[in-house]
Amino acid sequence: MSSNAYELISKWLVEESFTIRRLEAPPEAKILWGLDVFTPGQPSINFKIISPADKPDRVLIVLGIGISPDHRRELDKLKQAERLKVISNILGKALSVCIDCQITVQPNMIDPQALSILLALFNEEITLYGKPYFMRLVARTLNTYLAIISGFNEWFPIIPEDSRKKIQPYA
Repeated sequence: MSSNAYELISKWLVEESFTIRRLEAPPEAKILWGLDVFTPGQPSINFKIISPADKPDRVLIVLGIGISPDHRRELDKLKQAERLKVISNILGKALSVCIDCQITVQPNMIDPQALSILLALFNEEITLYGKPYFMRLVARTLNTYLAIISGFNEWFPIIPEDSRKKIQPYA
Protein backbone atom coordinates (compact mmCIF):
# COMPACT_ATOMS: atom_id res chain seq x y z
CA MET A 1 0.00 0.00 0.00
CA SER A 2 2.87 2.36 0.70
CA SER A 3 3.68 2.99 -2.98
CA ASN A 4 -0.05 3.26 -3.68
CA ALA A 5 -0.34 5.87 -0.92
CA TYR A 6 2.55 7.76 -2.50
CA GLU A 7 0.81 7.78 -5.89
CA LEU A 8 -2.58 8.79 -4.50
CA ILE A 9 -1.26 11.53 -2.23
CA SER A 10 0.95 12.94 -4.98
CA LYS A 11 -1.99 12.99 -7.39
CA TRP A 12 -4.34 14.63 -4.90
CA LEU A 13 -1.89 17.35 -3.92
CA VAL A 14 -1.16 18.24 -7.55
CA GLU A 15 -4.91 18.31 -8.31
CA GLU A 16 -5.29 20.84 -5.48
CA SER A 17 -2.48 23.06 -6.88
CA PHE A 18 0.17 22.14 -4.30
CA THR A 19 3.74 21.97 -5.57
CA ILE A 20 5.45 18.72 -4.74
CA ARG A 21 8.85 17.17 -5.19
CA ARG A 22 10.36 13.95 -4.03
CA LEU A 23 12.00 14.36 -0.63
CA GLU A 24 15.69 13.56 -0.73
CA ALA A 25 16.54 12.12 2.67
CA PRO A 26 19.74 10.46 3.88
CA PRO A 27 19.57 6.71 4.64
CA GLU A 28 19.71 7.37 8.40
CA ALA A 29 16.34 9.14 8.09
CA LYS A 30 14.80 5.66 7.63
CA ILE A 31 11.91 6.61 5.40
CA LEU A 32 10.37 4.57 2.58
CA TRP A 33 9.44 7.71 0.66
CA GLY A 34 8.79 11.35 1.27
CA LEU A 35 7.30 14.42 -0.37
CA ASP A 36 8.42 18.01 0.02
CA VAL A 37 5.17 19.98 -0.33
CA PHE A 38 4.46 23.68 -0.86
CA THR A 39 1.02 25.27 -0.56
CA PRO A 40 -0.35 27.30 -3.45
CA GLY A 41 -0.09 31.09 -3.20
CA GLN A 42 2.44 33.40 -1.61
CA PRO A 43 3.88 33.14 0.88
CA SER A 44 3.87 29.40 0.51
CA ILE A 45 3.93 27.07 3.52
CA ASN A 46 6.32 24.13 3.26
CA PHE A 47 5.60 20.78 4.89
CA LYS A 48 6.64 17.17 4.44
CA ILE A 49 4.75 13.93 3.98
CA ILE A 50 6.74 10.84 4.82
CA SER A 51 6.28 7.11 5.07
CA PRO A 52 8.50 5.88 7.92
CA ALA A 53 10.43 2.67 7.21
CA ASP A 54 9.72 1.28 10.68
CA LYS A 55 5.95 1.90 10.37
CA PRO A 56 5.00 1.33 6.72
CA ASP A 57 1.29 1.19 7.63
CA ARG A 58 1.08 5.01 7.85
CA VAL A 59 2.15 8.33 6.47
CA LEU A 60 3.08 11.37 8.52
CA ILE A 61 2.26 14.98 7.74
CA VAL A 62 5.10 16.98 9.30
CA LEU A 63 5.54 20.74 9.57
CA GLY A 64 8.37 22.53 11.35
CA ILE A 65 8.21 26.11 12.63
CA GLY A 66 11.28 28.08 13.59
CA ILE A 67 10.69 30.88 16.07
CA SER A 68 11.62 34.20 14.46
CA PRO A 69 14.54 36.22 15.84
CA ASP A 70 12.13 39.03 16.79
CA HIS A 71 9.90 36.68 18.77
CA ARG A 72 12.95 35.01 20.36
CA ARG A 73 14.12 38.42 21.60
CA GLU A 74 10.69 39.08 23.12
CA LEU A 75 10.63 35.64 24.77
CA ASP A 76 14.13 36.19 26.15
CA LYS A 77 12.94 39.34 27.94
CA LEU A 78 10.49 37.24 29.99
CA LYS A 79 11.12 35.32 33.18
CA GLN A 80 11.06 31.54 32.77
CA ALA A 81 7.60 31.22 34.32
CA GLU A 82 6.18 33.82 31.91
CA ARG A 83 7.87 32.14 28.95
CA LEU A 84 6.31 28.84 29.99
CA LYS A 85 2.93 30.54 30.25
CA VAL A 86 3.20 32.03 26.74
CA ILE A 87 4.29 28.76 25.11
CA SER A 88 1.61 26.80 27.00
CA ASN A 89 -1.04 29.26 25.84
CA ILE A 90 0.10 28.97 22.22
CA LEU A 91 0.15 25.16 22.44
CA GLY A 92 -3.34 25.16 23.93
CA LYS A 93 -4.65 27.14 20.96
CA ALA A 94 -2.86 24.88 18.50
CA LEU A 95 -4.21 21.72 20.15
CA SER A 96 -7.73 23.14 20.08
CA VAL A 97 -7.38 23.23 16.28
CA CYS A 98 -5.91 19.72 16.04
CA ILE A 99 -6.36 17.39 18.97
CA ASP A 100 -4.85 14.57 16.89
CA CYS A 101 -1.61 16.45 16.22
CA GLN A 102 1.57 15.74 18.10
CA ILE A 103 3.15 19.12 18.75
CA THR A 104 6.63 19.35 20.17
CA VAL A 105 8.71 22.28 21.36
CA GLN A 106 12.45 22.04 20.81
CA PRO A 107 14.61 21.95 22.76
CA ASN A 108 12.10 22.59 25.57
CA MET A 109 9.25 24.81 26.80
CA ILE A 110 11.55 27.18 28.73
CA ASP A 111 13.95 27.84 25.85
CA PRO A 112 11.86 27.30 22.71
CA GLN A 113 13.71 27.52 19.39
CA ALA A 114 11.30 25.64 17.14
CA LEU A 115 8.03 23.74 17.13
CA SER A 116 6.98 20.77 15.05
CA ILE A 117 3.56 19.45 14.12
CA LEU A 118 3.07 15.79 13.26
CA LEU A 119 -0.19 14.19 12.17
CA ALA A 120 -0.25 10.44 11.50
CA LEU A 121 -2.57 8.99 8.89
CA PHE A 122 -2.92 5.25 8.38
CA ASN A 123 -2.84 3.77 4.87
CA GLU A 124 -6.17 2.12 5.65
CA GLU A 125 -7.71 5.58 6.16
CA ILE A 126 -6.34 6.77 2.82
CA THR A 127 -7.99 3.84 1.05
CA LEU A 128 -11.23 3.97 3.01
CA TYR A 129 -11.87 7.73 3.16
CA GLY A 130 -9.96 9.01 0.14
CA LYS A 131 -9.05 12.48 -1.02
CA PRO A 132 -11.62 14.57 0.95
CA TYR A 133 -10.43 13.10 4.25
CA PHE A 134 -6.76 13.46 3.39
CA MET A 135 -7.15 17.08 2.26
CA ARG A 136 -9.03 17.91 5.48
CA LEU A 137 -6.08 16.55 7.46
CA VAL A 138 -3.68 18.67 5.42
CA ALA A 139 -5.91 21.71 6.07
CA ARG A 140 -6.03 20.87 9.79
CA THR A 141 -2.23 20.69 9.92
CA LEU A 142 -1.90 24.02 8.10
CA ASN A 143 -4.51 25.60 10.38
CA THR A 144 -2.53 24.36 13.39
CA TYR A 145 0.52 26.09 11.94
CA LEU A 146 -1.52 29.29 11.53
CA ALA A 147 -2.81 29.01 15.12
CA ILE A 148 0.80 28.86 16.35
CA ILE A 149 1.86 31.83 14.22
CA SER A 150 -1.23 33.77 15.36
CA GLY A 151 -0.44 32.92 18.97
CA PHE A 152 3.04 34.38 18.70
CA ASN A 153 1.68 37.46 16.94
CA GLU A 154 -0.98 37.90 19.61
CA TRP A 155 1.59 37.80 22.43
CA PHE A 156 4.28 39.71 20.52
CA PRO A 157 2.79 41.78 17.66
CA ILE A 158 5.74 42.68 15.47
CA ILE A 159 4.96 44.56 12.27
CA PRO A 160 7.66 44.46 9.58
CA GLU A 161 9.18 47.90 8.98
CA ASP A 162 8.25 47.61 5.32
CA SER A 163 4.69 46.28 5.26
CA ARG A 164 5.27 45.09 1.70
CA LYS A 165 8.07 42.87 2.98
CA LYS A 166 7.35 39.18 2.60
CA ILE A 167 6.04 37.78 5.88
CA GLN A 168 8.43 35.09 7.10
CA PRO A 169 6.90 31.60 7.41
CA TYR A 170 7.95 31.13 11.00
CA ALA A 171 6.61 32.12 14.38
